[in-house]
Amino acid sequence: MLLKRIFRFSTISSLGMVALLFTSGVVAEEKNEDVFAFPDKIMLRAGAYFVDGTRTQFSINSTTGGLGTTLDYSKDLGGEKRETIPRLDAYYRFNDRHRIDFTSFSINRDGVRELAVDPPLQIGDETFTGETLNSSIKYTLYKLGYVYSFYHSPKVELGISAGLNITSYDMDFSNAAGDKAEAVGITAPLPVFGLRMNYLITPEWSIGYLVETFAIEIDNFRGSLFNYELNTEYRLLKNFSLGIGLARLGMNVEVDEDDWRGTVSDSYRGFTAFGVLYF
Repeated sequence: MLLKRIFRFSTISSLGMVALLFTSGVVAEEKNEDVFAFPDKIMLRAGAYFVDGTRTQFSINSTTGGLGTTLDYSKDLGGEKRETIPRLDAYYRFNDRHRIDFTSFSINRDGVRELAVDPPLQIGDETFTGETLNSSIKYTLYKLGYVYSFYHSPKVELGISAGLNITSYDMDFSNAAGDKAEAVGITAPLPVFGLRMNYLITPEWSIGYLVETFAIEIDNFRGSLFNYELNTEYRLLKNFSLGIGLARLGMNVEVDEDDWRGTVSDSYRGFTAFGVLYF
């Protein structure tokens, strides 16, 4: 069901971008093929990602074959729903058709709540029930991708992308007394494919849109993700601009390993504010 929603969203988003392209008249009389929008070779963007909505559900199944426990991190464990984190983005452009992109950020959330779940929460060798549980979730993402611009005019750049999201997901649990503690974690290299558009409204003002999705199943691991972003920025100086945007990221992971058998369903939404240097 999740994959159907992901691919349906990607299709709708792609059609919407095509409609925007042609209704805005970007292919109208662009004759000079030696002039391209967004010609800068290097882009460095630093800013803040204001996460104002999260939804995290996970299950940790008994390694001995017993029933597992499915938890909502905010409702059951008091996990934080909002967080402000730094975010870095960059690209290096080889020419007007080819470039390499990079993104990095990390989301850390903590929770404290008296545990009231049935069956008890069993993690590794420890069983937690009827006690105050301290927990933390750290989600770290490193993304490296290649972008091919199949259409590049003086006002528009349309590209397809392929890359790898290195996703690290770590969870720590301990009781208030401090005599019980356990940790689980996974590192998931998830490939992604995407479609992106950048459009110059004026020489100083531009908008950009990105949608990415993928699903994979290998050995004891199954995962899927989606990501979309809508940004706008205004170039104050030749090599500097300010911008804001909307972002949403989600993933679904199922793993069956010796130290952890379970699932994670995770989504984040919020907005970004950033400064950009161009060279």
